[in-house]
Amino acid sequence: MNTVSLWVAELGIWPLIVVLVPNLMFRRFGQSTAEKRKASLYQAIAVFLITTLAASVVKSELTDIYFYVGLVVILLVLIILRGKIFPYRLNCVSCEGSLDIKTIYFMDNNLCVDCRAKKDSDAGE
Repeated sequence: MNTVSLWVAELGIWPLIVVLVPNLMFRRFGQSTAEKRKASLYQAIAVFLITTLAASVVKSELTDIYFYVGLVVILLVLIILRGKIFPYRLNCVSCEGSLDIKTIYFMDNNLCVDCRAKKDSDAGE
């Protein structure tokens, strides 16, 4: 029985599109998003591998066990490389204050608005 792999395979490329569309927004913020832009591409590669794996299992008429084994391998790689693939922080690296969603998802420096303004003013002096 391959219920899960069939369901994932039927999603087609939509999961990949959902991951890549926000990636287009990174260009608006310039070089301050380089690391998180790369992380987003790594996440898209993982999604692509998962959907390709599911389609291969369905096409080969294998059971979901093969899908689960491949999924575990992909998840282990994601865990090993989690620093590069998931660089998101919820708190400011300087003052431990909460970060807004724009900073969490886009800005590489992980600084809150106040700390970023202070850093920019210190750099200007």
